[in-house]
Amino acid sequence: MNRVVFSSWGGNIVDNRRKTAGYTPVENLEFPLEHNGHRVRAFMSWWGLVVVDEKINVADMTHAYLKEVQKLSCGECSVGYLGIRVMLDTLTRILGGKGTENDIALLRWLGNGIKANTKCDFCALALTPVLDSLKYYEGKYTKIKAAQKSLAKPAYLTRITAPCMEACPAHQDAPGYIELINNRRYEEALALIRQTNCLPGTMGRACFAFCEENCTRQDIDKPVSIRALKRVPADYEVTAALEPEAKVKKAGGDKVAVIGAGPAGLAASYNLALKGYRVTIYDEQPSVGGMAWVGIPAFRLPRNVLGREVDIIKKLGIDVRLNTRVGKDITLEQLLKQGFKAVFIATGAHAGRELGIEVEGGGVVDGVEFLRDVNMGQKVAVKKRVIIVGGGNVAVDCARTCLRLGFKEVIILYRRSRAEMPAREEEIEAAEAEGAKIHYLAAPVKALTEGGKVTGVECIRMKLGEPDDSGRRSPIPIEGSEFTVGTDMIIPAIGEKPDLSLIEGKSIDTTKWGTIVVDAPTGQTSLPAVFAGGDCVSGPATLVEAIAAGNKAARGIDRYLKSGRATPPEEQVVEDWLHDVALNHQRDGNIVAKKERQSPEQLPIVKRKLGFDEVEQCLTLEMAAKEAERCLRCYRVMLLAVDGKK
Repeated sequence: MNRVVFSSWGGNIVDNRRKTAGYTPVENLEFPLEHNGHRVRAFMSWWGLVVVDEKINVADMTHAYLKEVQKLSCGECSVGYLGIRVMLDTLTRILGGKGTENDIALLRWLGNGIKANTKCDFCALALTPVLDSLKYYEGKYTKIKAAQKSLAKPAYLTRITAPCMEACPAHQDAPGYIELINNRRYEEALALIRQTNCLPGTMGRACFAFCEENCTRQDIDKPVSIRALKRVPADYEVTAALEPEAKVKKAGGDKVAVIGAGPAGLAASYNLALKGYRVTIYDEQPSVGGMAWVGIPAFRLPRNVLGREVDIIKKLGIDVRLNTRVGKDITLEQLLKQGFKAVFIATGAHAGRELGIEVEGGGVVDGVEFLRDVNMGQKVAVKKRVIIVGGGNVAVDCARTCLRLGFKEVIILYRRSRAEMPAREEEIEAAEAEGAKIHYLAAPVKALTEGGKVTGVECIRMKLGEPDDSGRRSPIPIEGSEFTVGTDMIIPAIGEKPDLSLIEGKSIDTTKWGTIVVDAPTGQTSLPAVFAGGDCVSGPATLVEAIAAGNKAARGIDRYLKSGRATPPEEQVVEDWLHDVALNHQRDGNIVAKKERQSPEQLPIVKRKLGFDEVEQCLTLEMAAKEAERCLRCYRVMLLAVDGKK
């Protein structure tokens, strides 16, 4: 519980202004009032006003807050756009010592009118703390108006976010690029996406879309198709034969080595190159892209899409050295001796985990290895029946790939229920539509072989117990429920682990799970000049999480090389403060009519098995505009008044 002078947080009023003792605490105030040496004096956001220091000038703070709100007012409706401008002008007049008798009543009337009539959620929610300040701190406004003199303007920390942005690991400005798509400004939309995502076309196809899980629209009908919309400007750039312009700062900066050419390594390299650093990427594979290239089938991510985006990144002056394994062909120490001032380790998690059952003879191929062979064009022996063990995207990708290769029967064994399956729901549905069978609550016990070849799998049925460390209900074997399934091939796809041989014997801390320990805000390891991010730190995760790790590490490396310390920038501190607060998606606007979600066309089932053509098509520009109109622009403006370092 936090001790505050006043709070209207979440609509619950706590007023301790006239108390000298026995302060009433504020319940459910997730926001920390002290962090990293800063003391928060007051805080305004879409969910209310919090005042910790009674000396804070609430009227001036409201003015500063409303200035930020006005910047985001879109103009799609005159009620919000013009109304907020009039409110800001009125507040400016009051604080400038030129207020009139009716100004406070005018502000209340405007604020309530905007909340009741604005087109989207943004203006309605944004005015909540403004109206709270007018209601509970009217005396402050009256005193300023009566004094007829202007006041000094203190500095504030501001933060702009949205529920979808907070759910996105890379913190992409989804409402911003969706609005630009709605206005057919595709080049601007793509430029905005690239500020936090160097692989827009790739992520428009293969992103896990955490943003959609937190979309406010889901409380009305269905989430906005944010992932599919991201692809629209990326594909438009290709069809319009446009070349992106990257504004690189003056070249010739310090040398930085990046180990790993997957999404994390590419994101770090992209951001560092834009800042003027001389970047060299090392990767043991013969191609750039990491798991995005070798682990995702072409029917989900065509190679020309990823290849073009890689070329755009390389054109920033990045030196890429493939078929080079750091730790074998060149050591970490040698890189540092060659003049690299910092190293970013982004080697991913490419090693498959062992199935843990008895296997004699051939017929067992790891899922990651199987996808790598197919994606690299190597010939794969087609079998009559294959059993794939696992419930993640790798397992589902293996199943859909096998169907395209000509396997007659494809079965997925998963030890939990459908509800716990970690693969994307749309990918599971696609696999089933294409002919894959999924056996839930079943786990392999041992492989059956004959003459050195796999003939089947002995399995056991499972039941679900209490949730484990993953948050999912743990599978428990049912005694005496064994059964056998015949097969010609087994593909374990039960997870991957990092290969950290390149740092063996180095002063770099690792966890008991075989991942690298880093400072969370910066990606710095226990060896100051070495940073790490992506799956080698988090364990197997998603592409967007890898991109976010690369972005973060680039910021950390930049500050380390400029100041000698990888301290997070001030905006990162504020972001960490407000992350949990911004995840909610409550509404305060008008009743919104339901609108049909626009979904991309899919390649017909009968055509999918004929090859590896892309299944999901791009939204047409007309469909994209319709879908973009569904966005409620749930921006959240946050303003903090804070003390300096203690």
